[in-house]
Amino acid sequence: MVNRILGRVGVALAVAAGIGLFSLGGQAAAADNWPDRPVQVIVSYGAGGASDRQARLLAAPLEKALGVPVVVQNMPGAGGQVAAVSLLRAPADGYTVLATNEPDLSMTAALKSSPYKYEDLDIIMVDVFDPRILLVTKDSPIKTFADFVNMAKAEPGKLSISVAQGAAQELFAKWLVSSLGLKVRIVGFKGGGEAATAMLGGHVTATLGDDFARLNIRDLSRTLLLGSPKASPRWPEAELLADALKPYGVTPPTPRFLTRYGVYVVSAAFRKAHPDRYLKLQKAIATAMSSKDFKDQLAKQGFSDLALAEPGDGHKEAFAKTLTVIKELAK
Repeated sequence: MVNRILGRVGVALAVAAGIGLFSLGGQAAAADNWPDRPVQVIVSYGAGGASDRQARLLAAPLEKALGVPVVVQNMPGAGGQVAAVSLLRAPADGYTVLATNEPDLSMTAALKSSPYKYEDLDIIMVDVFDPRILLVTKDSPIKTFADFVNMAKAEPGKLSISVAQGAAQELFAKWLVSSLGLKVRIVGFKGGGEAATAMLGGHVTATLGDDFARLNIRDLSRTLLLGSPKASPRWPEAELLADALKPYGVTPPTPRFLTRYGVYVVSAAFRKAHPDRYLKLQKAIATAMSSKDFKDQLAKQGFSDLALAEPGDGHKEAFAKTLTVIKELAK
């Protein structure tokens, strides 16, 4: 598994950077002493959300791979812009990495007045994919997605959905209710963890989350909808998005519309100025993701089926297609 993943990383970079496959005896060995001090991973959302949990899961094996401490810090706000700005303001030396997700990363840069361009950023690795889910509390009178739709139609404006504000979760929720012609309040929070807490506390009817991220409330909630063409072993009760919408004459723009992809990002300036460090960092992340400790944790938590551990370059085309759909929806 390790050789397979590291092989994909090497091949992708050979094409992207034009410098050939890397190995410990080649390009990486010629690098400077980087890193010789702690590496900071900035999480673009609050504690308890998917990006935060995955970054903290990666931190320990990444420390082993790099040989220096890895410090995780949360910087939520503005749909991830606060953390992205912090990354770009830091020196382009590889000591700062952003843990965030797509499509939020490209969406905030393309659709909002962010102080940076999408081209200023570089996705170095894609960690996991995480389909959207619509949840209610286990004791909710709403048992199915059809129940939710019927109740929303019977009492316009009464139902509400909590989301991570300014992010793709919010866009998905707005697309869902508008496509069905429903009047449902969308309530924004700084992160997915806070949005879920609001639902559990009875402050909103439902919450829009992510398959893996909301495992922490599995025993307290029930999923009405899964934004994927494939069933989830974690939420077997969930109705698949396309199936749930078919009776209403609605078709999702893509099979995994607005699925969350956990990504690690560096500045494009770093990749350009320090290609040797970029290779070393990417290889270290791949090694960490391929480590027994990391994979054991994935298996223990029950989401090995969502793991990708792939170079970002291989996903550029897919992310671009999703962004095209987002722009159309935003018009």
